Amino acid sequence: MASPPAAGELPFTHDILADILIRLPSLADFGRACASCPAFRRVITGHSFLRRLHVLHPPSILGTRTFFGFHPAELPNPAAPAARALAEAADFDLSFLPRPGFWMVRDERGGCFVADRDEGTDDTFTTIAVCDPLFRRYVLLPPIPGDLAATVQQPLIVNAERRCDVFLAPSDDEEREAAAGAPESFKVIWMAHCPTKLVAFVFSSTSWQWRAVAPARWRDLNPFMPSVTQYMPLHYRNYAYGCFYWSLSEFPYPPNLIVLDMDKMEFYRANPPPNHKLAKFAIVELGENRVGMFMLASNNIEGVADGKVLLVVTQDVRSAPEVRCVSLDFKTLQRQEIQGMIHPDFRPLTPLPLPVLYIGYPPSLSLPTI
Repeated sequence: MASPPAAGELPFTHDILADILIRLPSLADFGRACASCPAFRRVITGHSFLRRLHVLHPPSILGTRTFFGFHPAELPNPAAPAARALAEAADFDLSFLPRPGFWMVRDERGGCFVADRDEGTDDTFTTIAVCDPLFRRYVLLPPIPGDLAATVQQPLIVNAERRCDVFLAPSDDEEREAAAGAPESFKVIWMAHCPTKLVAFVFSSTSWQWRAVAPARWRDLNPFMPSVTQYMPLHYRNYAYGCFYWSLSEFPYPPNLIVLDMDKMEFYRANPPPNHKLAKFAIVELGENRVGMFMLASNNIEGVADGKVLLVVTQDVRSAPEVRCVSLDFKTLQRQEIQGMIHPDFRPLTPLPLPVLYIGYPPSLSLPTI
């Protein structure tokens, strides 16, 4: 007679149990399953299972990383418990990055951060690190090759301290890689606004090389603008279906919509919808490769995640402004205030790096991003 299974074990194979558990309807259910049974936890926290889970369940906005530190979402937001656990588990001060030097967070995607530091002599070609605050991993990117760097001429200041913009791009066939259990890859875009042209380079962790995007002159991207500019003209970066979008404008000239196509590695101008106001907008994915543009007459649009637009709402900005975060579903137009994500000292008009959204999963359901 066969002996009964030991405590903590179930009479199912690993694969059968995984096929059963993957049908749980919500992330909270996966968390409860992990807490209820060691066998469930072993299956759910396996990397191949988590990759399947991430394909089926989108991540949530868990907080923001600002100049003042990490600020998790708070109750009554349903993501508050996961955000609190993340704040306790991760090192958002990036103390694991090489010292000395101050690392400035430039962007985040799916729990992966890109940060840079200058060496005290160059605020254009900075040292760039891609890192994972939760798992305390990082890689330093190689310098941009000299022949590419030579094409950058007199770059303009893009924020309080840098003459370059650095941000993350999705890797190729990201969903296919996740479903197949492939290791994570990433791309980093380095961009400079020169007086006469826009210059960009793309780094791929797969090839471990920098490639140049075809440079574009401002006049070609927006015929209303002068051929030479003295101010950063790109605003409101958005991403959808393999393309980045910006508003290109310089007062008093009319704005235009420009696109960086990651497949073609080139910039081009696009036709915005009629009666548009490109001062404040968000590009959203509508499904089946359809792209929509979300516009508001007021408030600041800080990002798009999980089918929702994140707004920073400011009231009475002339005296003592009150700054709040609001999540707005662009399909149903339902809004929900997200407590805790904006530091009380943050002011939209202050010349500091903008808040960086953290969009991800609870620590127990997270995978290393590098």
